[in-house]
Amino acid sequence: MTLLNLDPSFAQHDFEDLLNRLNAAEDRDESMRLMVELKNFARDHFECLHQFKHALEQSDTTITVTDNRGRITYVDDNFCEMTGFTADEILGNTHRLINSGYHPDSFFRELWLTILEGKVWRGEVKNRHKNGSVIWMQTIIIPLFERAGSPGSFIAFRKDISREKEMEQQLIKTMEDEFERTFDALINMIYKVQKREEDGRFFHTMIKGRLAKTLGLPTELGEGIYLEDFLQLEQAERFKEKYKHAFLGEEVNFKMEFNELYLYFTLAPIRENGEVVEVVGSAVDITSLEEAEQQVRHLAYHDQLTGLPNRSKLAEDLDVWIAQDNGPFVIFYCDLDRLKYINDAMGQFAGDQVISTIAKRIEDVTWGQGNLYRYGGDEFIFVLQDDCTDEAMEQIGNVILKQINKPLIIAGKEFFITCSIGISRFGSHGKTSEQLINHAGIAMHYCKVNGRNGKLVYSKEMNQTYNDLILLEGELRRALTKEELTLYYQPKIDVNSGEIIGMEALTRWFHPERGFISPQRFITLAEETGLIIQLGEWVIKEACRQQKQWKEAGFKMQRVAINVSALEIQRKDFTAKVRNILKETGVPPQCLELEITENSVMQNTEECIETMNELREMGITLSIDDFGTGYSSFGYLRKFPINHLKIDQSFIRDAFHEPSNAEIVKAMIQLAHTFGVKVVAEGVEERAALDFLKHQNCDYYQGYYFSRPVPAEEFENMLVAEEV
Repeated sequence: MTLLNLDPSFAQHDFEDLLNRLNAAEDRDESMRLMVELKNFARDHFECLHQFKHALEQSDTTITVTDNRGRITYVDDNFCEMTGFTADEILGNTHRLINSGYHPDSFFRELWLTILEGKVWRGEVKNRHKNGSVIWMQTIIIPLFERAGSPGSFIAFRKDISREKEMEQQLIKTMEDEFERTFDALINMIYKVQKREEDGRFFHTMIKGRLAKTLGLPTELGEGIYLEDFLQLEQAERFKEKYKHAFLGEEVNFKMEFNELYLYFTLAPIRENGEVVEVVGSAVDITSLEEAEQQVRHLAYHDQLTGLPNRSKLAEDLDVWIAQDNGPFVIFYCDLDRLKYINDAMGQFAGDQVISTIAKRIEDVTWGQGNLYRYGGDEFIFVLQDDCTDEAMEQIGNVILKQINKPLIIAGKEFFITCSIGISRFGSHGKTSEQLINHAGIAMHYCKVNGRNGKLVYSKEMNQTYNDLILLEGELRRALTKEELTLYYQPKIDVNSGEIIGMEALTRWFHPERGFISPQRFITLAEETGLIIQLGEWVIKEACRQQKQWKEAGFKMQRVAINVSALEIQRKDFTAKVRNILKETGVPPQCLELEITENSVMQNTEECIETMNELREMGITLSIDDFGTGYSSFGYLRKFPINHLKIDQSFIRDAFHEPSNAEIVKAMIQLAHTFGVKVVAEGVEERAALDFLKHQNCDYYQGYYFSRPVPAEEFENMLVAEEV
């Protein structure tokens, strides 16, 4: 017997006790008394049930009772009114009578599993009225237990929430319309991607944004559109590969040229219950940034004067050829003889004309046989991608020499230029780009010391040519201990205020016998021999000592910049040495700036970044020096924890004369500022250059326009004048 306990005062055991006592009564009076008590007990509780039923009928809640086979055994009038079916049509039927087909079979399986376990089920069910209209019902199903302890039937309470659901859908539709208007107004593009379970194909359910319209993509998609329906096959395949990774749960970022624009895409997986059900993507138009970076990259790999690939491109090409085993090749290292005399006599412009003319001449006779590079100021390297005999190498060298030796007319005057050529062959003279270039350079220098205007193939015996460099190395070691080295200082100027905001410390060597020795000569030697470690430490100590001296003299502390080589910054003890020097001298880290060349940080990127982060955390200012002359990009620049970017003087020299060069400098400044990096322009030698930089919002500059590098005493006079 199943009893519904609706009254808290009702107890099953009280009812059973009355029955047991009635069965055990021994006389008629006792039996009659117990029957009256049982009748009153039942009347009271049936009255309670009647009142509860009446209360429910007055509300908008319906009641049905279902047996454990799903057949409806009781239904109230409210349910009949809600569904449009009569009680006769409902009783004995299952709830399939009102099933709308909206919910999957799994929905009802979960429902039955819950109530058969004796648990209450709550949820919203979309059912069907007899007239076919939809009824959303808020439903509670309560199991009713048999004596054995398992549910024997189920009572369901339902409430019509169709109006609430309709309002909810209207609100969602309003929000979707608002979102759609917002997405349509986006400058960029946002889209959604799903994956068909049956065939694994990707289709877009949304594509919005002004960029989508610019690209000519469909934005009215209906229920969705497949990749192949609006993209070319090659484009679709590229996107499929990216989407596969996103649907595996990866966040994907990639750059792609798309319909003549450069776009940056981001894909983010959306999960439900741990599974990726959708991918949301965005696209940003980076065409202007990409073109600017390509311009910068082109300039970094090409010589501005001649348009030829430069030494960075040569090193990269050689490494690629060697790695890909593209066959033998020969290097012709060409260095013009005595070009300095023309520069001194007629100026830099005349020298540039010579360089341009010679480049064109070599290109004319080598075209189609290999690649020509401008390696340095008056140096060219021609790479012949062929395994030729010694006689053939001699012949090619003669052709180049003959072409160079033709007379030149510069400013109405006739000049004759000669050239020294060193030759090295891949394999027999080296197996790395560094070895081959170095050995060709040795042969070229050997040719110079033996009369110039000729060509020589490298041999090991030529290494004796570098004896002088070995002697110079010993003298440099002595100079470090004999105080022959000194520091000159070149001020750094705020572009807008014109105030001195710091200085760069530059090493000068005055040899007791040789006199002034060019930094280009002994710095390179120091780097090759490892003396740069000792030299660099001396420079930092001396610069900090001078800072301390100026502070004690009452001058405001200025930030001093010091050049750091690749060899120094790659040493694990470099940070500790700098920290100790600052501690010894009492100079705050904020007053020290370390300038690292672009190529230095690219040689061992990860270790350099680690060291730079340590220095930055100390409070030291970091700069990338000679930017644009190496092979990094703004993509790499973002990885470096730098404060300043120094644009190489080769970019500044003609920027205000040549529109294309001006655009490059402008792009550099804008992109650096985008990354929060201040810009220092090097080699500012005239007012026009400064005006140009000021117009481009450059931060700082240095160069001969304000001051050459000067001794500490002269720089101190500048500080005095500045304070006055």
